[in-house]
Amino acid sequence: MSAAPPVSIGLPVYNGERFLAQTLADLLGQTYGDFELVVCDNASTDATPEILAEAAATDPRVVVVRNDANLGALPNTNLAFARSRGPRYVLASHDDRHAPDFLARLVGALDADPEAVLAYGASTLIGDDDRPFRFVPERDAYVDADGRPYGYDRRLQKTLSEDPVERFRSVLRATDTNAAIYGLFRREALERIGPHQIHGSDRLVVAHAALLGRFAFVDAPLFGYRIHAESTLHLTREEWIERDTGNDTSPSWADGAHVLRRYLTAVRNASLTFGQRLRAERAVLGYAARLDVMRRMMIPGPDNMWGWGCTPGEDESGERAPRMNARQDFDLAEWAWLQKMPDKDSGVG
Repeated sequence: MSAAPPVSIGLPVYNGERFLAQTLADLLGQTYGDFELVVCDNASTDATPEILAEAAATDPRVVVVRNDANLGALPNTNLAFARSRGPRYVLASHDDRHAPDFLARLVGALDADPEAVLAYGASTLIGDDDRPFRFVPERDAYVDADGRPYGYDRRLQKTLSEDPVERFRSVLRATDTNAAIYGLFRREALERIGPHQIHGSDRLVVAHAALLGRFAFVDAPLFGYRIHAESTLHLTREEWIERDTGNDTSPSWADGAHVLRRYLTAVRNASLTFGQRLRAERAVLGYAARLDVMRRMMIPGPDNMWGWGCTPGEDESGERAPRMNARQDFDLAEWAWLQKMPDKDSGVG
């Protein structure tokens, strides 16, 4: 067996033919090329196997693992990590975009800070046409080409506190955890955190990492988080649980209690002082005790257990948000690597 590469990329996928080829092109075209790409195909029934076979035949860095049956998204995600070998690890989604220097910038950030457990860069929401969403100040939200709003506060897209509890609290409050979960982790941190076990576990992984060490934020446009009709954000909570676990089960209050227990376990297992541990536990309880969260823990609804309060594109009444003009809060020229850019003067609506 050859020596482990410095970086491993894990890519779990199920029926990803629509965007998979573009994602593979982004990853295999990185300016930092010393990595392995472990793709776990969760028994896809579309053209995904053929796309992966072609990639593996033309690039020896691609390792394809095909499951005989659909394991559920979380077990398949864990399998990608288990089959990887590198001391640094990136989780990739089959439908997102990566700048050509995504890996180079993140590897450089981790190398520059031995105490950092995670490096990630600036991200933006994009649609199925690669166009960045625009920000609507009046709604305090990003909107897609059809005017649907998405909460995305970019709270994590800055240098976070040296205090592990403050980092932890920032993750609990953030809506942009994709920026971090799809960043570059040190393997030992992920091994300490353990596998994904709960639906909507991205926040738990990032929050646990915040207790273990510093985050290295690279202030550069490196990642495009794609939202489209098949995105998990458009699933009901029941559909989300089935996708993640592979089990057709209805959510209950016990699911919420399990989520709470996992966060408190992360706090208990972190190397914190007594005072820090008390502050972190209060942060978890304060996060869980919000009235809207408690309601969603007890009453099944169209959202993740501790996630979206309503289906994206709708307000709390269930009505579709109106189309509206919007302005962008960052320079679109920074995202030129996405190639398909909206006209400079074009608005939404």
